[in-house]
Amino acid sequence: MQDPSVSIVIPTFNRAEKLKRAVSSALSQTHRQVEILVVDDGSTDNTRDVLSQFHDSRLLVEYLSENSGGPSTPRNIGVGMSRGKWIAFLDSDDWWEPNHLENQLSALERSGLRAACGNAFNYPALRPKPDVSPNEHSLMEVHHEVLPVQIDLSLLIQANLIITSSVVMLREDVLRAEGFPLPINGQVFEDYALWLRAATFGNFVVCDEICVHYQTDSPDSYGAHQGHEDAQRNTFFELQNWLRRVTPDTSLGVLSDLGDDEADF
Repeated sequence: MQDPSVSIVIPTFNRAEKLKRAVSSALSQTHRQVEILVVDDGSTDNTRDVLSQFHDSRLLVEYLSENSGGPSTPRNIGVGMSRGKWIAFLDSDDWWEPNHLENQLSALERSGLRAACGNAFNYPALRPKPDVSPNEHSLMEVHHEVLPVQIDLSLLIQANLIITSSVVMLREDVLRAEGFPLPINGQVFEDYALWLRAATFGNFVVCDEICVHYQTDSPDSYGAHQGHEDAQRNTFFELQNWLRRVTPDTSLGVLSDLGDDEADF
């Protein structure tokens, strides 16, 4: 079997019906040279039954025996399983239009950059029939009013403009950035932390066509942090520690972009 060019990593926990929609959208991509890596983080619902309905050799599933407490571990396991040149991230309550990967890869080729992201249509979690055709129930309200052509580190430090389910980036850069950090010293925004690390390697190109549907108010969302300010502060603290450890000669210039408030925890 031909190696995939894109590995799609989907972490999940107790989202059986939402997962069905996400996996279906990944399998329906016009860019066919993919593998879909679902890492189930100890689900206790009927996730196994839902996944057993798919019969496609491109779908691989890893079941964890118990919940890890967040998306970092299953995402990192998925990255470790991957074989593609590119990694695409898809949360199990989100989904893509069929041309999502095709558009992201085209944007990467045109720009020569190492990572791509984009905007998304917001989709409230509490709407009916979560497994129907996405277009029937999406509220066509975009997540960001406007995004720049590229997102660099200076912009990213000001705010997390990157939606996880829109990201396609080089596998080697995910590994170089050491994946998604674990909340060892307090809660962090694990996706934001990885984007900050990756932005020290180069900019993210922003795809101009919106092909991502983003569930914004899911009560079981991995991103629903209780201590937002603490998580934000810990995320920047984590970036500082990572930079000082892996790039001590260049960390001072990057850390200066954080400003006095964030840099002196």
